[in-house]
Amino acid sequence: MSGEAIERMSVIGAAARSACHYSRRAAALSFVLALLLPAAAGRAQSDFTRQVEARVFMLVNEMRREHGLKSLEREARLDDTTSYFAGYIAANGNLDHSADGRTPAMRVRERGYGYCAIAENIAYEYSTRGFTPEELARHFVEGWRDSPTHRANMLDRGARETGIGVARNAAGEYYAVQLFGRPPIPGAKRGAACPRGR
Repeated sequence: MSGEAIERMSVIGAAARSACHYSRRAAALSFVLALLLPAAAGRAQSDFTRQVEARVFMLVNEMRREHGLKSLEREARLDDTTSYFAGYIAANGNLDHSADGRTPAMRVRERGYGYCAIAENIAYEYSTRGFTPEELARHFVEGWRDSPTHRANMLDRGARETGIGVARNAAGEYYAVQLFGRPPIPGAKRGAACPRGR
């Protein structure tokens, strides 16, 4: 029996006086738990989606290497853009490149990313059984691989940088966004910053 339980039993005659004190403590504890549990769930979810994003990155680069292409590098502004847009389309359940009223190019420019070329893949997955990070990433990449336009984005010879965002909505649906960017040549004059074929 805990010390707290023993103390309560030993002051049973004072129960009426202390009831208010205990109910305030219980209410405070309930409030703290109400704040902590969603935060813990959010952290677990963000850990899961980060694992999926890392696995998508690895699978796409494996595919590129199999085709003799250079691996892509993660770029913070592209990651920020995809994270925002994945969250947006998940919250709205709208799988559309212009769901927020803007184009991929507009979204990356708003975050200060200059580019010679930009392309975007989006996807949606749902299963009543759920997914492991590996399974979900594989579903996203295989779906893109089997679509000619999405596959072309993944295998774009000129792409150098990428951003990946994955989000889950309250219905348990997962949405993924991947951007493929070709930045201008650093220090090059305007006309030479985006040569063809680079």
